[in-house]
Amino acid sequence: MKIHLVTYTPQPKKAIAAAFLNMGIGQDTEHLNQITDKQANDALSEIFKSHLDAPLEFASFNLFWQDIPLFMRAQLVRHRVGWGFAERSLRFFDVNLRKKAVENYDWEAIPTVTDKPTKKDVFGGLSSRQIIEKEMNRQLELYSLLLEEGIDQQDARNVIGVFYPTAMQTTCTYRALRAMMADRLSSQAHPFWQKAAKQIKALITSVDSVLGDGLIDSCEIAQRCVWRSKYDRDCESCIKRGWEK
Repeated sequence: MKIHLVTYTPQPKKAIAAAFLNMGIGQDTEHLNQITDKQANDALSEIFKSHLDAPLEFASFNLFWQDIPLFMRAQLVRHRVGWGFAERSLRFFDVNLRKKAVENYDWEAIPTVTDKPTKKDVFGGLSSRQIIEKEMNRQLELYSLLLEEGIDQQDARNVIGVFYPTAMQTTCTYRALRAMMADRLSSQAHPFWQKAAKQIKALITSVDSVLGDGLIDSCEIAQRCVWRSKYDRDCESCIKRGWEK
C-alpha cells in the first residue's frame, strides 16, 4: 500500500491565509505574494485554535491510493464531506492483472496474523498467515475459472474478498483532510489506516511543514482523551501522553 500526492493548490498555506485574513480582519488579498510567510503561519496558528475553520477549505490535495484493500476503500468513502472519489472499477479492471496481489500483501498491517502454527486440527498445523494466504489464492483461482466459463468480470468479482488491493483517486480540502486524519492518526485506528495516515502526513509536511504539523489526532485537538465510551479500547496515544484515559 502506498499513497501518492498527485497535485495540490499552489501555495496552499497562503491560499488558506488569504481567506482567513479577509474573514478576520478585512484584509484585501489580490495576489498571494501580498502575504508573508509569517502572516500565513500566524493565520494557520489562529485557525487551529478556533472552531471557525472554514478557511481551511481554500486548499485542496489530490491523492492516489495505490493497492489499498477493499475494506479500507469502503471506510475511506465514509469521509463524505469535502471529499471526491474516483474508484478503480472491478467491473472493467481484470483482477488477474494484479498477479502478485497476495504476494505483495501488507502483512505487517495485520499484526495478529503470524507464522506461528495453529492448534486446531482443522487447520492442519498451518500458521494463520498460511491459512489466509491459501484462501486469498483460492479466491483468485475461482475468479479465473469463472472467466474461463464465460462469466462476466462484473459477476466473477463477487468471489473476491475484502483483502483485494484496489486503487482510488481522491480530492479533498485541507479541512476535510484534517478531520479525517484526526481519527486515522489515532491509536484507535486500524493498523492499515495508521500506516496510511503517517504516509499522508509526511506528504503534506513535504509541501509545507506548518500544514503537516496541523494534522494531529482527535485527542490532541481536544486536549483530552475523546475515547471514553465503554465500547472504546484504551487510547494508547493518551496513555503515552500521561493523560487520563
